[in-house]
Amino acid sequence: MPSGSASKKAASAATVGDVASRAGVSRATVSYTFTQPSRVSPDLRTRVLAAAEELGYVGNDAARRLRVGHSLALGLLVSSMGNPIYAEIAAGAEAEAAAHGRFVLVANSDEDLARERAYVNFFESQQVSGIVAAPVGDVPAELLGLRDRGTPFVLVGSAPGRHSYPAISGNNEQGGYLAASHLLAQGRRRLIFIGGAHPHVDLRLTGVRRAVEESPEPVALEIVRTRVQTAKVGEEAARTLLRRPAIEIPDGIVAGNDLLALGLLHRLITGGVRVPEDLSLVGYDDIEFADFAIVPLTTIRHPSAALGASAVRILLGLESEGEAEGRFEPELVVRASSLPLTEGSAQHR
Repeated sequence: MPSGSASKKAASAATVGDVASRAGVSRATVSYTFTQPSRVSPDLRTRVLAAAEELGYVGNDAARRLRVGHSLALGLLVSSMGNPIYAEIAAGAEAEAAAHGRFVLVANSDEDLARERAYVNFFESQQVSGIVAAPVGDVPAELLGLRDRGTPFVLVGSAPGRHSYPAISGNNEQGGYLAASHLLAQGRRRLIFIGGAHPHVDLRLTGVRRAVEESPEPVALEIVRTRVQTAKVGEEAARTLLRRPAIEIPDGIVAGNDLLALGLLHRLITGGVRVPEDLSLVGYDDIEFADFAIVPLTTIRHPSAALGASAVRILLGLESEGEAEGRFEPELVVRASSLPLTEGSAQHR
């Protein structure tokens, strides 16, 4: 093989971790050497640059991106800006990017797989230096292809199975466990989980199942899967529930996200169900609207802005996936949509 080809192969194979190991410094020091050299001592800079030269690595910084035709822009791909959670992720990503002299291009696929693929191709045409991705479902093949051609991405969400890209999210299984455990502690014994077909929602369901399995008393758990998680879909799910005989309506619901929960809440109340007297409801994400619902929504707080910021730091080589994951533990936020059963509740009639 010609020496030039070998050199290019080495450059593409070398990583921040390789340079850090060779120079005997942290990954952050390597990244700062290329992105913010004033933060690194002359001695450390010399060691990092020597190691990078040895390995054929130039750095994941503006100079390297410009050299290969990339810009200072990062892409942010989200599945639905109609969900406030993605606006929070975007806010965190934009603030962190700005702190490092970067810009963010936001693309909303609106739960449309074809549109999502088109945006990935658009990001490539704009030569973004990296992508923060919260896709509709699984990671699209186009995004993996873009990564293989030199543009990294970070998944904000849960990655099923083994994967070769960084992925960060909150502890979704623990969040589902907290939600269901709270309902069980309120005396609810006929539960239903309503959620979309997303890997992170699957983990929330796993947590719900674990809480039910650990219950010392018999608990009925029904599962309803939805195509998307919007307030409109939540209303439709509630209409279906209201067609049942009263005895078959659950007394506790865990929703896959707050939008679903708010749609459920609205239609159940207008349909004559008393929340929380007849039925307790728990959402997920703690979006701003959760606290302003006609019955304030109990939910699981999810650190969305922090996830967006952390994804940008990982793209810039300032943080590792492992360092990020430990900070995103869920928190149960109890509001009026869940209360203990009382003598006047449906179960005691």
